[in-house]
Formats: sequence, structure tokens, C-alpha cells
Amino acid sequence: MSYIECILKYFTEMRIDLLRLVLKEEYLYQDTTKEIFLNKLESLFVSYVNVGDTKLLIYPGECAGKECDNCGKRGYRFVGDYSRNYVDFIFIIEGDDIKDIFSCSVFQTKSVLEDIGEKDSFYFNLDDRITFHKSAAYWSKVSDAETAFSEILSFPPRLLEFEEICYWLEKYSELNTRIGNYDIFKPEMKWTPFSSLYADLQKYCSYLLDHESEIRQATGILSMLENEKKQIDWVLNNKFLVDEVPIAFQFFFKKEGEVYFLEKPHSIILKGERFQQLYTFITSYMEYNKALLEKYNTYELEEFKEALKIQNSQNEQVDFVFSLRFHLEKRKTLEEIGIQLPFYLITKAGIF
Repeated sequence: MSYIECILKYFTEMRIDLLRLVLKEEYLYQDTTKEIFLNKLESLFVSYVNVGDTKLLIYPGECAGKECDNCGKRGYRFVGDYSRNYVDFIFIIEGDDIKDIFSCSVFQTKSVLEDIGEKDSFYFNLDDRITFHKSAAYWSKVSDAETAFSEILSFPPRLLEFEEICYWLEKYSELNTRIGNYDIFKPEMKWTPFSSLYADLQKYCSYLLDHESEIRQATGILSMLENEKKQIDWVLNNKFLVDEVPIAFQFFFKKEGEVYFLEKPHSIILKGERFQQLYTFITSYMEYNKALLEKYNTYELEEFKEALKIQNSQNEQVDFVFSLRFHLEKRKTLEEIGIQLPFYLITKAGIF
């Protein structure tokens, strides 16, 4: 086989060991070294194997980005034989030599592929690039960030109490300032996991500190919500607390025994009264709000779909489709002109 045929064969077989032996050292790959490129590629291969893929199927194509400098350059789509997930690479070839390999975000295969899975991202941090200057101050920040990060996300995982998290935030506030506050639009660096974690934990603690009394009061009267009128009032009065709660607590907060799991964006195990109160409040709110929305919503299925389109086209802060207050007020307005809507208009569709 030629050199190019060997490289493509090892890609499809996910043989990172053979790619380490054969891929040439003298070239850069996606503006980084062979070692960094292959370490990233190895992680990608592992992810394919973990979901059941035994090989990658290969399909030729080219960059289809009309405004991209690489438009028309040729490459290959590699597709998992089981998962059907895929990744796209451009190969810069001269003769029987591969001078560069890099991912492509607007790749188009020659043949139409059906039953395709998810596209895998393949990118590098800014400080992985060969052109990035790594000063002593840079390495100091990287080392300190890795140390701080491992104190929270350790193996085996630690049980974290609220006071421990607050202490960690105070302990590493100077480091966070030295690195710069996390910004999703900043290029990712080796310290980004720390700065992202710091920003999230700071957000969680600020919310709990700012709303401690309101959450305690809201959970304290749950046992007194014996009728629907009180449940409605409780949901409407506490909506502001839910609107301000970090998204992670709304969707990725689970309870198991006496501990609480925050599953995304960072996997953290929490314990203590503050998290117990927050979990009780959120789950109770979601349960009451869902039941009341099921009953009092004012849309049939097609009306709901149309209203959702309208809402999605407006400002992100606009929310009327899933607002209990909106549906209650709409019903009241209709009743004043003699129109009585039935309950549970959309329940069978499983929307709420």
C-alpha cells in the first residue's frame, strides 16, 4: 500500500498505535503537533468504540464552504459502523504525501448518506496551536487551574457541601481574576475547565445566598397546599424563583438517598440542607406547574404548534406558551365575554 492508503486504512480501523508509528512528524496537523493531534484523535476513537463501533466507514468528499479558504479541498467522512456518528477531515495531499489533516465543518460527501448520526466536533484549544507562545506565567496559570479543578472534580468524586464550595470560590478568586472570567465566546485554553467550573459554582452559590429565605419559605408551606387555589397561588408567587434558578438545577438535578447529583455541565455530588431545600422546591414547583398547565392550557394541538412558532420567533425572554399565568388570564378574559373553554385541551398530545 502507498503511504496515503496506509493512513486511511489506520483511520478506518481506528489504529492509533499504527498512526503514531507512520504519520510523519515534520508536518503540522490542524495547526498543532502530531502528538497533540493524535492524542485528540485517540479520544475520538475511544468514544466510537464505547458506543459499539468496530470500524469507521470512509466516504470521499470535499469542503463545501463557499466563503471558506478550504472550499473544494478534498477529504473524507468517517462514519461509525454501528453508531453512524461521523467526523469530517480534509487531507492536504501532494503526490504520495499528506502535509496536513484538519476537520471541516461544511463537508459534503460525493454520495448522499442516509441514516446518518451525530457529527462529532474535533477542535483544539488556542494554546494547543504551534504558534501559541507558552511563557512561564502561562504555565503557572495552567498548573494552578488544574490543581484547583481537581479539588472539586476528583476521583473518586467528593461529596460537596455548600460551605466547602464557598470556601473554594474564595480560595481561588485571585486565580480566576488572573486567568480572566469565563466567557463562552473566548477561545478555549487549558485552564478553561477551571474557569467554566468557577463561573458555574459562583452562579449556584450566588443564587442560593440571594434566595435562601424565599426558598425556605416556599418549601415551608408545601404541606398547606391542600386545594387547587392555594397550589395556583403558590406556583404564581414563586415563578420568579424558578426563572432565576440556574438551568443546571432545573434540568440536571437528581436525588439519590441523602445526596444530590448535578449531572451537567459538570458532574458534582452535593449534600446538605441548602441543596435539600432547593431540590424540594424545584421538584414541587415542576410537579404543580405541570399538573395545572395540563388542566388550564388554552390551546388545542395545532394552535399550540402555531403559538410555539410565534414565541420562538420573538425575544428569548418572551414565554407565554408554557406560562400558567398567561393561560389563566386568557381563560378569564374569554369567560368575561361568555366563552367557556373545556379543560385538558391538549393533554392527550403529551405536551405539558
